[in-house]
Amino acid sequence: MKRRYSQKREQILQTLKESSGAFSVAQIHTVLPEIDQTTIYRNVELFVADGVVKKLNLGGKEATYEYHTQPHHHAVCVECERVIHFTAPDEQIKQLLGVKDFQVDELEVTVRGICNHKK
Repeated sequence: MKRRYSQKREQILQTLKESSGAFSVAQIHTVLPEIDQTTIYRNVELFVADGVVKKLNLGGKEATYEYHTQPHHHAVCVECERVIHFTAPDEQIKQLLGVKDFQVDELEVTVRGICNHKK
């Protein structure tokens, strides 16, 4: 079912589309201070339910939301919390996992470590 998007909902979605990564509700609110956080939260959860936005729990205090374009994975720096997006051959990963009697429908890899990013 395609939902009708209000002006606020469109603004929230556009903010996620234009971002280069994942945003928390608080970060979206910083960009759109005229929209209260409850409205933002409710709408990003609707986007998740519609499959337009992906909800990520990358170890921070808050869940983050990312506009769902191409399937990819995440590397998270445990020092600076930088998130690096990368692609990997999903079929090879599934084979390496070796999960018997189980059909993998979706694969989400998150690796943690320390990045080489200069502060």
